[in-house]
Formats: sequence, structure tokens, C-alpha cells
Amino acid sequence: MTSDSDIAPESSPAPVPVGAVQPDIRVGTIASAQEEGGRTLLWIDFGAHLGVRRATMTLARNYKAPQLVGRQVCAVVNPQLQNTTVNQVLALGMPDRSGDMVLICPDHRVPDGGKLF
Repeated sequence: MTSDSDIAPESSPAPVPVGAVQPDIRVGTIASAQEEGGRTLLWIDFGAHLGVRRATMTLARNYKAPQLVGRQVCAVVNPQLQNTTVNQVLALGMPDRSGDMVLICPDHRVPDGGKLF
């Protein structure tokens, strides 16, 4: 359980400029994971429509690559929102109390490629 002091204060969201690209957040299943140079390479299956896409994250403190295979994770799949040629999607996470990454995942199994609404 968290207390109010554990939660960062909310700020008003910035207005979205007209014509700005909205993030397309989908769920996929991690098909393969490999630790490489302090980062974890993930190949995430988003189903028949989107296929398998690659993401990289720093996950070593909370996850080991073999534990990730078969887990579902949420990711931004818009190619125009990727800031690197290494990532095809941006897997989503939040920092824990130590500042280490925790993946954002659905509580229950859902169809791969499902869109966040």
C-alpha cells in the first residue's frame, strides 16, 4: 500500500498541439529476451496485425531475461514516436522506489495487439 507521500504530485497535462501524433499503446507477449551490455533486448509479439517488434530497456535489477519470456507488456507502437533506430516499439515502465524499471503489464492475459483505451 502506498501513502500520499509516496506519490508524486500530479500536474496538469500539457495541451496536445493540433496535428500531434497520439501514442498508440498496445499489449504484446515477450517472445524472446536477451541481456546485452547492461540492457535487455525484447522481441514482443503484438499479434498477426503488428507482428513481432524489438525494444530495449534497462531491466537487470528487477528482471532476468529468461523470466520475461511469455509475459505481456504494454508498448507504444507508433514508429514516428521512436527516438532511435534500435527500438521498433517503446516498452513502457515506471521506476520503483530505487529508481529501477518495472514493466507496465495487464493484470490478466489479454489478446496480443489489444489497444489501450
